[in-house]
Amino acid sequence: MQEFKARISKLTALWGGVLPVMNSPMAGITTPEMVAAVSNAGGLGVLAGDFLEPDALKTAVEQTRELTDKPFAVNLRVRDKEGKSQFFDNDQERAKAQAVRHALGDLAVDLGLPEDYAPAELPDFEAQLESVLDLNVGHVCVGFGGLREIYAEKLEKAGVVMIGAATTLREVKVMRSAGVNAVVVQGMEAGGPRLNFEAPDDRSLVGLMNLIGPATRASGLPVVASGGIMTGRQLAASLVAGASGAMIGTALLKTPESAAHPAHKEALSFTGDNATVLTRLYDGRLARIVDNAFVGAIEDAGLELAAYPNQWKVMQPLANAARACDRDDLMPMYAGQGADLAQSAATEVVIARLMRETEQALETQLF
Repeated sequence: MQEFKARISKLTALWGGVLPVMNSPMAGITTPEMVAAVSNAGGLGVLAGDFLEPDALKTAVEQTRELTDKPFAVNLRVRDKEGKSQFFDNDQERAKAQAVRHALGDLAVDLGLPEDYAPAELPDFEAQLESVLDLNVGHVCVGFGGLREIYAEKLEKAGVVMIGAATTLREVKVMRSAGVNAVVVQGMEAGGPRLNFEAPDDRSLVGLMNLIGPATRASGLPVVASGGIMTGRQLAASLVAGASGAMIGTALLKTPESAAHPAHKEALSFTGDNATVLTRLYDGRLARIVDNAFVGAIEDAGLELAAYPNQWKVMQPLANAARACDRDDLMPMYAGQGADLAQSAATEVVIARLMRETEQALETQLF
């Protein structure tokens, strides 16, 4: 048990906390209230900066600081090596996205959008990074790849703690080379978009229990387990496998601090072990959601989907409109496996229960 405590302490020392838990940066769902609750509990709250323009990011950071004086992180989606907005952003993919938008024009009208609605746009990454530095945010989480040297050097110079995300052992090694202080390993059980960046989707679906041990041994860094962790027994198993802590997302979806649509929260109670599916429909990259009729209809229609970010750009307005119209048959309900175990309780209560169950499973006091 001393080894467990040593690993946990190595992780929590990165933010001066006492609990080895982080919340998943669920864009559109994670709120300043949730982030502050996690940090106030002794973990590291993570603000989803993914799609926020610098002004909106500043507002979110300031709102979080009004709720906690503890450290918290901002999550960003990094650029690819060529410095483009992200991955497959080319004429061919833009043409595919245009075809998708045209095919769904009638649906857009039904949801109150113009038939030829404007696609969403991603914020400028460099502007986001400069905003984070200007705001003196002490912790940054990055997904979709490792930071290029020019960006990593800026954060390191500013004394920012960097936490990377990986889905395979190779990606763990990339993150280690990028100079991160800890790495989140995302198992295939996780809800939301897959974060793989080194291998194609079908070669990146590694189960969490098969990823933790090799990641810990190869990196020498604190490893944070992510994917389907809903109970203390599951966190305990992750610690036994070599993890130093956990990142939880689906477990917090039904909390009052979650901005998930009410239908999204309600649907979790009716999911089973095979109720979530991996689809490229909403993001252009694999994402785990609660299955719905829309996914099946698109598959049956044989509509060719674009890759990220262009598929996301044309689907984001439709997803937002579906939420506004309470169309639970159309909105993406991101969720990991075990979603039916999500509790309708405050974030701090969910975390306290998770920690208590972990200690009970391991029959020792850790926190």
